[in-house]
Amino acid sequence: EKGTLMDAFQQDWLKFHPGSWPVGHLLRDTPNWNLTRFHLLPGNRAAARDHAELRGLIERYNKMATAVLGDGQPCWLVLLSSPNENAEHRKRRTRVERRWKLSPGWSFYSGTDTLSYTVVSGDVIWQQNRFNRLFLHVYQRRLWDVMWMNQATGAVFTPYEAGCEVSQPTPQALIDLISGYYGWLPQNGDGILNPAFGGARFGPG
Repeated sequence: EKGTLMDAFQQDWLKFHPGSWPVGHLLRDTPNWNLTRFHLLPGNRAAARDHAELRGLIERYNKMATAVLGDGQPCWLVLLSSPNENAEHRKRRTRVERRWKLSPGWSFYSGTDTLSYTVVSGDVIWQQNRFNRLFLHVYQRRLWDVMWMNQATGAVFTPYEAGCEVSQPTPQALIDLISGYYGWLPQNGDGILNPAFGGARFGPG
């Protein structure tokens, strides 16, 4: 990246998370991150049983994102484009880009995935229930690697189909978050603490 002009998101990302890529599914394997996973459906299930449970999942996405990012806080909303995305994903991602005024910028090659990515990012304000459609797309596996990053702290929230992976700026802040939402950790020891904590696996049950 030497000698290239960095866009604003790239500057912020590298300030808080040097030596890493903004690829949601790779964060858990990146050294020195204060990161953990929460599973937001009962019984460690991968899918909601009914509409009421799906509503509960959306509510938990919102509650956890607010705890991580802060209500009313300026954030980056980040999506990725790559050559292997299918036409349906590309169309949906393009619609999201227009809705939230996201712009392409930073491009890089991930040796882990053996893929080239282009980051599409934009300024948003995190507010509860503002991004429910995005959460629904993630749950339905119609979008992936959607990420929010607090612009002041570098805290990251990235949802997956039935939960989320989150980071906090310090180990203590992450421990405090875990203490507050311990019941939402994956069951049977399937939780993660990033290698910054020695790669521990834990959880209730």
